[in-house]
Amino acid sequence: MKRINLRLLGVFRVVFETRSVTTASIKLGVTQPAVSKALVELEKDVNLTLFGRERRRLIPTEDAARLYEETTRLFSHVSVFEDRVEDFRSGEAGQLSIAVIPTLASSIVVQATVALHAKAPDTIVRVVTGSRAEVIKATTHHQVDLGLAHAPLADRDLDVEIIGESEIVAVVPLGHPFERYDFVTPRDLDGQPLIGLDIGSPAGHLLRECFEAEGIAMRIVMEANSSGVAFAAACSGRSIALIDPWPNSIARNSQCNLVRFRPMVPQRVALLRSTFRPPSRVAELFAEELRLAIVKAAATTHFVRGMTTST
Repeated sequence: MKRINLRLLGVFRVVFETRSVTTASIKLGVTQPAVSKALVELEKDVNLTLFGRERRRLIPTEDAARLYEETTRLFSHVSVFEDRVEDFRSGEAGQLSIAVIPTLASSIVVQATVALHAKAPDTIVRVVTGSRAEVIKATTHHQVDLGLAHAPLADRDLDVEIIGESEIVAVVPLGHPFERYDFVTPRDLDGQPLIGLDIGSPAGHLLRECFEAEGIAMRIVMEANSSGVAFAAACSGRSIALIDPWPNSIARNSQCNLVRFRPMVPQRVALLRSTFRPPSRVAELFAEELRLAIVKAAATTHFVRGMTTST
């Protein structure tokens, strides 16, 4: 059987309800011949006789009555489909996937997701954590809608927007002499047991350069690719962690203090999109919530700054 045209079914429904080609043509805003032609085409497509005539009125056949019942169900689904498409267009529903490094996943991504659901409760957000290299790969290969990692990033297949910046800080256990310092330097930390970030990360690399410039070897006792893990480890012992201050627990933990590290090691937060994949409305809304999450964080700590500069 030939695929049925929804337009023809729509005409059929109005004719079935009015029992009149003339009335149907007025309701549909088309000519009577156009309505008659649509009925002929539909009967041909479904290979059924749908109407007979009695005293100038159309009389539906039993097949027409059954077809009308089926079209009622069909058009209710079509209506729901149209409503969902409108939701997608407005950003009130849909799916979003984001690849993100662990530190940012447990902080601003969680906050942005909560904020998005307050506005679009039917949206499903899929968060995939991974290394910086994995985030870049997932974004460039269109496995996710958005990526979130630390700059610098240079890839011609990516649109990179810097949406915020933080700085590396020292997590100092309570009672440690350094907790009274305004800032600590590589010389202050010479010989101290340190919890460092993964050397493969931009921050880990820059920190090592700071120590090498002073001719000081870092005494690393633990390495982590998550600031949250490094922070928890510092609070549980006597080691000092050098981390990016994003995890939510940092500002509220009473077992340690944050002290500035100098020279300053900036951590620029980069929002990534594929240059070949235009963002959906939901992705645009989520990106805006990420920017707002950073602005809110900047209002509570001087270690974080918000920005909207694209590069």
